[in-house]
Amino acid sequence: MSTGKIFALLTAAVLLFSCTALAEQEAPKVQTGIYTIKNKTGENVTEVKITDNVTGETNEFPFTENDVLDGEGSLVLYFDIPEGENGEHRLTLSYKTESGREETFGTLSIEEVAIDLLAADAMTGSTPIAFSMPAPEKAGTYTFYNKTGEVVRFINLIDNEDGAAVRMAFNDGFAPDETYTMSYGVSPERENVTLTLQFVTESGKIGTFSTLKIEEAPITLLDVDSVSGATPLSFTAPY
Repeated sequence: MSTGKIFALLTAAVLLFSCTALAEQEAPKVQTGIYTIKNKTGENVTEVKITDNVTGETNEFPFTENDVLDGEGSLVLYFDIPEGENGEHRLTLSYKTESGREETFGTLSIEEVAIDLLAADAMTGSTPIAFSMPAPEKAGTYTFYNKTGEVVRFINLIDNEDGAAVRMAFNDGFAPDETYTMSYGVSPERENVTLTLQFVTESGKIGTFSTLKIEEAPITLLDVDSVSGATPLSFTAPY
């Protein structure tokens, strides 16, 4: 092999290594706060917002116009910050009710926690929320893989019997090829209930699957326009 060919191969190898290292550097690690929020106010909640006290970045509900968090409804909000900055970041949780009440809690940490939004007469002092312990339940756990080719804005799990919904939203979107895990709990005697899964992408495409069981399962979300048949997902992991 000539000296020129050897030099060309070595140059290509160096460039490939440099590009790979740069790509790895450009994927910052994050810490994720997961907040399961339940409406205990006694009325509809029209807005829930989590705001980073440092950057001003937000993740908020409602996801669509005229959407409300009704009595006993719940939602899940995710919030990412750069890894290692947990001690420097606090979040503000705020909410508004249909009657016009506006409440804030300004020292939320980056953690996984269940939060009840309280009625005015249930507050302890000026604190409008309570950190709650979940009741014993049968839980379905779903690991979502985004293979839609675009950002997913939110995911809903809706109980087909009583209409209760858990909504999952992301402050910076659920990007293509990322993975998120979500749980849905029911009382043990209702373990045979089915759920409707709904996801909405950044371009407005809507995927729906109406017979999801309470189980542990991988779910790959697919491009709605490219699937054959009516099922916009697969119950297998993509890798």
